[in-house]
Amino acid sequence: MKYRTLGRSGLRVSCLGLGTRGTFGEGISDEVLTAAYDSGITLFDVTEASGRAEKLLGNVLKSKGWRRSSYVITTRVFWGGHADRSLSRKQVLEGLCGSLQRLQLDYVDVIFAGPRPGPAHTEELVRVMSDVIDRGLALYWGTAGGAPGDVMFNLVAPVCQWAELLPEPRLFRQLGLGAVTWSPVAPGPALEEEPLPHGRPIGKAIGRRQPLKVGDLQQLAQRSGCSVSQLGIAWSLRAEGVSSVLVGAETPQMLQEQLQALQVLPNLSPATLQELDTLLGGAVPP
Repeated sequence: MKYRTLGRSGLRVSCLGLGTRGTFGEGISDEVLTAAYDSGITLFDVTEASGRAEKLLGNVLKSKGWRRSSYVITTRVFWGGHADRSLSRKQVLEGLCGSLQRLQLDYVDVIFAGPRPGPAHTEELVRVMSDVIDRGLALYWGTAGGAPGDVMFNLVAPVCQWAELLPEPRLFRQLGLGAVTWSPVAPGPALEEEPLPHGRPIGKAIGRRQPLKVGDLQQLAQRSGCSVSQLGIAWSLRAEGVSSVLVGAETPQMLQEQLQALQVLPNLSPATLQELDTLLGGAVPP
């Protein structure tokens, strides 16, 4: 496993993280989480929109007795499209406290908030995030589904963004924000559980690129001696500003197959990468 810093922070995270989707489904035991931890994965990503996932993860962490310093927990408070949901101070604090109770933790390492609130409420969000960190309920914060370039206000600034590829280069180059993202050949983490206002799925709202040419990807994967999934993960890992790529697996075997992307990455030729840039949504910035 390789490790990277999370944006401008000093926090080190595994370059592959375990996400909610495809991992915390019905009947899934702690085998996948244990296999992930034993493989060197330190980042586990959940969301308050899926309380069941948080409860399952919390139960596993408690039963294993792993050192708290050995793993990173990220969760999201989310504007779920209901009349009583927003990114207000009330909803952020209540949402985070609920997550901590389900996770059976005193704090999360990173709290993501999204999608981006309107201009009138942006300062409120930044202030409550600063308060959350000052109180020790979270160590860092980031945005989800919106560019955070105007949310400083001389308070605690975000260090990362939960976002679909490709992350905006300026967020990394100018603001030092690292991206927690996922492979473009996967539908994304827990999309169905997190509808945006007016029923828009988050993938569409964030700006999903053109439809993937699966046949071309399959041919390219065959020539590269790997699976389509491994190819997408490896390509995602090389994008500028990416701190961690989320994967999901229903079994330890599926997880191990995805972890092989770490061996695929250094073997991708410039020509293959150029083809992937075209197939997966545009060139990666140099």
